[in-house]
Amino acid sequence: MRYFLFLMIFLTSTSLWAQKDYQTTQDISNKIKKKYREAFSSYNAFKYKEAIKQLDKIQKKAPRFVNAYLLEADCYLLLKEWEKAKACFEQALEIAPDYKPISHYRLGQLAMQSATYVEAGQQLSLFLEKAPKNSKLRPAAERLLADARFRPQAMANPVSFQPQNMGPNINSHQREYFPSVTANEKKIVFNVLIGEGRQAQEDLYQSFKVNGEWTPAKPLPEVNTPENEGAQSISADGQYLVFTVCNRPGDYGSCDLYYCVWEGQGWSRPQNMGPNINTGNWESQPSLSANAQALYFTRGGARNQGDKDLWMSYRNLDGSWGTPQPLSELNTDYDETAPCIHPDGQTLYFSSEGYPGMGKKDLFISRKGEDGKWGAPVNLGYPINTEGIEEAIVVGLSGELAYLAAERAGGYGSLDLYSFELPEALRPKAVTYLEAHVFDAESKANLDQALVYLIDLQAQDTVCAIRTNAEGKFLLCLPLGQDYALHVKEKGYLFASEHFELSAANSRQTPYQLPMPLQALKTNPSKTDSVAPILLKNVFFATNSASLQPSSRAELEQLRSLLIEQPKMRIRLQGHTDNEGEQADNLALSQRRAEAVRQYLIERGIAADRLEAQGFGESRPIADNNTAEGRQANRRTEFLPLN
Repeated sequence: MRYFLFLMIFLTSTSLWAQKDYQTTQDISNKIKKKYREAFSSYNAFKYKEAIKQLDKIQKKAPRFVNAYLLEADCYLLLKEWEKAKACFEQALEIAPDYKPISHYRLGQLAMQSATYVEAGQQLSLFLEKAPKNSKLRPAAERLLADARFRPQAMANPVSFQPQNMGPNINSHQREYFPSVTANEKKIVFNVLIGEGRQAQEDLYQSFKVNGEWTPAKPLPEVNTPENEGAQSISADGQYLVFTVCNRPGDYGSCDLYYCVWEGQGWSRPQNMGPNINTGNWESQPSLSANAQALYFTRGGARNQGDKDLWMSYRNLDGSWGTPQPLSELNTDYDETAPCIHPDGQTLYFSSEGYPGMGKKDLFISRKGEDGKWGAPVNLGYPINTEGIEEAIVVGLSGELAYLAAERAGGYGSLDLYSFELPEALRPKAVTYLEAHVFDAESKANLDQALVYLIDLQAQDTVCAIRTNAEGKFLLCLPLGQDYALHVKEKGYLFASEHFELSAANSRQTPYQLPMPLQALKTNPSKTDSVAPILLKNVFFATNSASLQPSSRAELEQLRSLLIEQPKMRIRLQGHTDNEGEQADNLALSQRRAEAVRQYLIERGIAADRLEAQGFGESRPIADNNTAEGRQANRRTEFLPLN
C-alpha cells in the first residue's frame, strides 16, 4: 500500500511538472517581477527597443518565463520586425503550448502576411481549437482562415485581367478614383485629390469620348468648391449627378449625399438629398440605377466610425426618395462599401472585407434572384483582387468593359484610372438603351417635361417614370430578357407608344434612337383638320382571335386615361390584319378586334357613344406583307380622334 501511494504521488507530481514546465508572472521571483514591470512600462511608453533589451536580460535569468517572450513578440510586431516577432511567438509556444492561444493567431497573421497560406491555416486552426468559445478574436480568426483557404485556390486559377491605363487626358500626378460612366460610355466623371496633406481636397472632373479618345478632363465648376466633393455617380442619361459632401455646416451628418441636374448648359445648384437619405451618420459612395429610380450607397457610423454597410432607396413618382433599407443579404460585421448597380438592375458590384478574399478589401459580384433577394457574393478573383485594397469598380452598359482605380507600375500618379475587359463569368445581364427625342409633330418644338413611362409587359409593372429634359430628350436602359411598353404623354397632346420585344434569345442589342412626335389636341377642330391615326403598339391578341392578351392592359389604360382627361373626345378604334388567309376572314377578324377594345373601354366607364369600331382587314397595309416583319407591322390596332 505504501508503495502504491508513493507511485501515485510520483506520477501526480510528474504530470503537474509536465503540464506546467514554464513560469508566468505568478511564478517568478520578486526581483524578476520588478524587472518585468520596468520592461512593461517601457512598452507602454512606446519605447519598444528599450523594452526588448530589458526582456532579453530577463530571459537569461528566467528562460522559462513565457510572458517575457510574448511581450517581446508584441514589441517586434509594433516595430514591424516580422521575423523576430515570429521567433518570439514560436519560442513562447515551445515553452508553453497551451498557455496563450493568441500566439497561434499572431503566427497565423504573420503567415498570411508572408503568403505562406498552409502555415497560416495550421496556426489559425490551432487557435480556434484552443481558444475559449467566447474569445473576441474568434470571428477574425475564422475570417483569416477562410482567406488562407481561398487565396491559394484563387492564385492557382487566375482570371483574365489586362488593365489599360486610361491615359494622360484622364490621369495625372494627382490621385484619380471613383469613376462613373453614362450608358453610352461617352462621358466619365471621377474624383481627383488636389494638393497634399492637410491642404488636400477632393473635386469632381469629367471627360468625353470623341472619336474613340477621351478629351482632357476638366473640373465641374458648378459643383466643385474649396471643400470636398467626394465619391459620385452619374445617371445613365447623364442628367442626374449624386455626390458626397463632407463637413458642410447645416448638413445632417459628417458626410451627406447631394444631387444636381443637368440643365442643358451646366449643372444646377447642388442640393442636399434630405433626411430620407441623410442621417447623423456617414453617407457616401452613391450608385444610381440605370434610370435613376434606385439609389445604392454606403452608410457608416457618425464621423465615419464603425462598420460600413450597403443601403438602397427607391425613388417615388413625385421625385422624392423613399426610406432607405440595408442590403441585409450582403452586409456583414465588417465593411461593405462602394456599391455599383449595373444598368441591368440585377447585378451589383461592391467592395467588402467580410468575405474570403485576397486582401483587406476585395471586389465582389452579387446577382438578384427571382425572389428579389441578393445572391451569395462571388469574389471577382485574382489578379483583379490583390493583397491590397480594391474598391470602387464600375461596369459599362455592355458588361464587357469595367473601370477601376489602381496603383500600378508605369502609371501617371499614385492612383490612376484603368479600364479592362471583364471576364465572361463576371459580366452582368445584357442591356441595350433607347435615346428618344419628343417634339411637337407640327412645329417640331421640343417638348420638355413630357412624362415617360416604361412598363414591363409581363409583370404589368412600371419600371420607371421620368420626364424629358430641356431638349425634349430622354435615355432609358432596357435589360434584355423582357418585353417593354413605352408611353410618352404631354398635356395638350395625344400620347405615343413604342414596343420593345427583348425577351427572345437573339434580341437586338444595338441601341435604339427614335424620334417621337406628339400630335397636339385640337381644341376647336374643323372638318378640314387631318389627324393621323395613333398606333396602339402594345395591344395584343391571341393568334387568329379577338381575345385581348393581359399584356395589353397598360396601353389600354393609357387610352382610357386620355378619354377621361378629354371628356368631349370621340374616337374610332380601327383594326387591321396582314394579307394571310381569306380577305373576308381578315375583315371580320379586324372588326372583332376593334370591337374588343371598344368593349374594354365601355366596361371601364367610357360612354359607348364616344367610341366607334371599324375593321379594315388587310386593305390598309403600312409595310410590305412579303416579310415577317412587315406582316407583323400590318397586324395592328389604332385609334383616330374624330371631329
